[in-house]
Amino acid sequence: MSALHAVARAELRAGWRGLLAMGLLFGLMGGLVLASAAVSERTRTAYPRLVQAVGLDDARMLVPTDRPALIAAVPTLPGVAESWFVDGWVAQVDGPEVRYISVGAGAGQPPDLVRPVVVAGRPPAEDAADELLVGEPLAENLGLGVGSELTLRLLTPEEIGMFAVGFGEPDGAVVRMRVVGIGRMPAWGNGLSNALASPAFAASHATGGAGTAHVRLVDDTQATRDAFAAGLAAAEAADPTVSVVADYMPPGPSFPTSETDPSVQTAEQVLVAGLAVFAAVVALGGLLIVGQGLARHHVARREAQWIEQALGLTAVERVAARVLVGVVGAVLAGAVGAAVAVAAGMLEPLGSQARFEPAPGFRPSWPIAVAGGIGLAVLFVLLTAAAAALAGTRGRGRTRPVPQAAWIGRWPALVLGVRMAWSGRGGVPAVTTVLGVGLAVAGIVATATFGAGLARLVESPARYGEPGDLMVIDARAPDLAALVAEPRVADVDLVHTAPVQLAGDSAAVDALAIESLKGALPVEVVSGRVPLGSGEIAVGPRSAQRLGLVEGARVEVAGPDGPVPLTVTGIVVVRSEERAPLGSAVLVVPGQLASLALNTPILDANVGAVPGHADALFGELSSRLEVYRPEVPDEVRNLGDLRLLPELLAAVLALAAAAGLAHVLLTAGRRHARDVAVLAVLGATPAQVRAAVAVMAVATVLPAVLIGVPLGLAGGRVLWWHVATATGVAGDVALPGPLLVAVTPVALLVALALAAGPALRVTRTPPAAVLAAE
Repeated sequence: MSALHAVARAELRAGWRGLLAMGLLFGLMGGLVLASAAVSERTRTAYPRLVQAVGLDDARMLVPTDRPALIAAVPTLPGVAESWFVDGWVAQVDGPEVRYISVGAGAGQPPDLVRPVVVAGRPPAEDAADELLVGEPLAENLGLGVGSELTLRLLTPEEIGMFAVGFGEPDGAVVRMRVVGIGRMPAWGNGLSNALASPAFAASHATGGAGTAHVRLVDDTQATRDAFAAGLAAAEAADPTVSVVADYMPPGPSFPTSETDPSVQTAEQVLVAGLAVFAAVVALGGLLIVGQGLARHHVARREAQWIEQALGLTAVERVAARVLVGVVGAVLAGAVGAAVAVAAGMLEPLGSQARFEPAPGFRPSWPIAVAGGIGLAVLFVLLTAAAAALAGTRGRGRTRPVPQAAWIGRWPALVLGVRMAWSGRGGVPAVTTVLGVGLAVAGIVATATFGAGLARLVESPARYGEPGDLMVIDARAPDLAALVAEPRVADVDLVHTAPVQLAGDSAAVDALAIESLKGALPVEVVSGRVPLGSGEIAVGPRSAQRLGLVEGARVEVAGPDGPVPLTVTGIVVVRSEERAPLGSAVLVVPGQLASLALNTPILDANVGAVPGHADALFGELSSRLEVYRPEVPDEVRNLGDLRLLPELLAAVLALAAAAGLAHVLLTAGRRHARDVAVLAVLGATPAQVRAAVAVMAVATVLPAVLIGVPLGLAGGRVLWWHVATATGVAGDVALPGPLLVAVTPVALLVALALAAGPALRVTRTPPAAVLAAE
């Protein structure tokens, strides 16, 4: 033990600075990996944590307030543990543009049922009838903040029932409201009002015409949901009341906790996968750099190990002494890595998932920090042990054959360069090097392909069902006639929308019928064609995937007068004003919709303006009509938040590939220094030697590019198809043309630039010195 301690003290005196430097570097790079894991965990769990924080309801349904018997029956339905009925009002917002919002309020709210997370301000006081909590989407759209004041003109139930035919000024109460809080929910809309008021507001105003029943089920199983839906259907059948707003009520309940938007999950998966790739690249780079540093550190003092061996110390004892010294760097690496992981708690979830974070601000992941710090320290010790063990045996008894003069031939640089690239003698096999660089190239091409598809989707509204420049809500005949006669309008499509029930589907979907009054706006066709006559239907990508429908398939629609068989003519992307999940809506011809619709169709108009006139038209029309510009759906916005991720990953992979290639070329130059020296002795000029090193670089990179580009295109195509299908848009791939043209010459230029250093080194070292060292 005394000898072991003496060796350890000597090693510490000689190399403590280097060990601390490598421990710091390993801690920083390991901390980046741990930080990636912490951010990934926060990103992955944001949505489910928000669902839990707000107490999202298990079941939800819109109920007309003029059917009190049905409202009273909800708490007694099968599977109901607790419920809360929220009366709802539709209100016109005073302002330069015609805008409507929904306001919900109700007494007796359970403490754990549908309570939005307040991200700014506070909830309305229960006794304050003029206070409002608005959802984040509404606050963003109307530019609202805490303290904003709104004048609302409430609609009567009769006016709500006249949306399709129009009415004058709202006849309900005029109320002045103040925004006291901004709320966050997994999803606003779908029966949940986009602004919530207090019980005092509900008590102060006549009923709004339709409310929402929020239900907590005894358990969130399919059997319980089915029993609840059946009980609700029976209660509706038992109540003969005819409501004035019934024509606009979607049929049946929805189940928010079991109907998570697939686009949310897709965006989460892409973000987490991107972080995993980043962490893997950093981890491999850290192991390579620190492993080489420790190896050089111990190789520089390998003569000391030989002396210790001569004095009787075993290999285990020599390594153990150096491991004791390595603990200094290991402790520093673990502490720095854990500190970086804790600091990552200041980072919000990435991209779109930040909108679902229920606890904004500092949220460290202590398990990852503690376990990761200990793991980094242990791994540093293991690397130290491995480097010390290898240093004790390295450099003894190695012989290599002398190159033959026949190598030189007519093109010595070409022959020797290829041999140095592919021999792999004394180092990493050439195949492994090519595959490693090829995988990096494949990753760059795949991420660029995904990024190209993402950019095309975000920049092309028609691809997600928004082909026009303006949408007029509840379009009426006089307004349509004026639009058709307007010379600044190029296209006017009247869109009829109503819910329909497809056979085999658990919920109704929106069916659209498009009637072109002037020109014709394009419909995004994924495959096949649009329907041209009765008996035909085109379905959205998400509905097609869910129901297994393809072009030519037959599907039945449960119409009011019985099932109607239809033939699927294609897969299309269309959107309804109701903003149902993207890719779920179906398309039929106008004459067919009446025989399929469960409710009275809603009429909207998509308007295409003559280039350069969209802004002027919007300014004129929005003062008297409810007009909107194309809105980016949440599904596309979730993906749009990922636009920087492919570029970041491509940059990280490019740096990793360049670092790996530089390492390969540098070590290959060292391994083949004797070959180069012999070639110089046989008469090769310095220019030929440098050319041989350049050929070595090209022979390493070119096969990697030839492998990586097609592999990356295939991977990018599959990745984009998966993401696009889950989002509900067309899955055809967009090729990154500039990258495909530039990747080969750029890769070769980078390889030649990286080879310049080793080429200069081998030509400046005298052959005699190299051969003497051997």
